[in-house]
Amino acid sequence: MAVMNLIKDSNLGLEIRTFKELWDMVCNNSDRVCYGPKHVESAHEMKAIETLLISDDLYKNEEIETRKKYVSLVKSVKEGGGKALVYSSMHVSTPQLAQLTGVAAILRFPLPGLQDMDDDDHV
Repeated sequence: MAVMNLIKDSNLGLEIRTFKELWDMVCNNSDRVCYGPKHVESAHEMKAIETLLISDDLYKNEEIETRKKYVSLVKSVKEGGGKALVYSSMHVSTPQLAQLTGVAAILRFPLPGLQDMDDDDHV
């Protein structure tokens, strides 16, 4: 039981709870989540991101431009009062996050239709 309390209070526990919240919303309240680079960028432009979830494969990417893009996104979300969680490749939720392109967000408010937009609809 003591181990569970330690996990619950750790970053690992926060990451697991946050991913579960994201996944529940994907299934039940999809207007409050988005995933994929274009959709997350659009939500960020609207200042809609409450919590950003990103894999360290993107955050620490070997390609400099990709890494700069995601480091900047994390910094900007935090500066805007949001939270940003970087998921280690060793994290239990990372394979599921990778299925969502490695970047996803829980939104402050619903954005109906955001996931229905084609990539061509984005700037």
